[in-house]
Amino acid sequence: MKKILSIIAVSAIAISAVSCGEKTGKSPNTAKKKPTEATTQTETTDTTTTVTTTAKTTTKAVTTTAVTTVKTTQADPLGGGAFSYNEDGAVVFEADKDKADDRTLIAAAQALFESACNTQMSFTVGCPFDVDYNDIAQNDMGWSFYRITDSKIKSFSDMEKEYFKVFSSRYPCAELSKLYLEKDGSLYALCGNRGGNIFYSSSKVTEIKSKSDDEILFSVDNFYDGSDYGDESYTETDDFSVVIENGVWKAGQFVLPY
Repeated sequence: MKKILSIIAVSAIAISAVSCGEKTGKSPNTAKKKPTEATTQTETTDTTTTVTTTAKTTTKAVTTTAVTTVKTTQADPLGGGAFSYNEDGAVVFEADKDKADDRTLIAAAQALFESACNTQMSFTVGCPFDVDYNDIAQNDMGWSFYRITDSKIKSFSDMEKEYFKVFSSRYPCAELSKLYLEKDGSLYALCGNRGGNIFYSSSKVTEIKSKSDDEILFSVDNFYDGSDYGDESYTETDDFSVVIENGVWKAGQFVLPY
């Protein structure tokens, strides 16, 4: 009987030992759960820290934005006080252009380039002056021209004078002689219309290529996007120059991009 009791006691001890081993074996899993709780507390703490950091970052961002706005205004097409359009659409510097940095010069060239595009379109596509469509003159090829009724425009020279308010006479436009006709003391305009390049997107003056006393040569990228028609976008680069006449910036070398 004692032996039986001894065997039972020994068995109980063995079973107890095995049970402790199983608990010990699960303890790593239990340990993993506890760090999870601790991690949750850490995340909560980090969240608070993040909020505080975000608030600080936001404050800095506001400050940065304010500074950026000032710089953007300075390089704005209207010059931010450095330059502006005159009443004719040419560009004039309010400050000393010789002290302007390259970025400001490029911004001024961008403004003039856009004005040159508008001027070139108005003189070569349609007509910038009022015309009488009932008063017609024809050239040697039988093309119909319509009399300009603006009292200031009586001759080809009068028309060019208006054109050269934005463009420099150093670079005359040969196309104008095909679009305007003098007859009987009046000037007639072809008033021909055409569509623009449907792929044209925008243009950007990118760099200064050279400078002289009265002319600055720039590079301009013209962007074309044919993606809507299944074609790839592409870029063409042209020269664009500014001729400085009596302190006024006028367009010199120029190619209409559309």
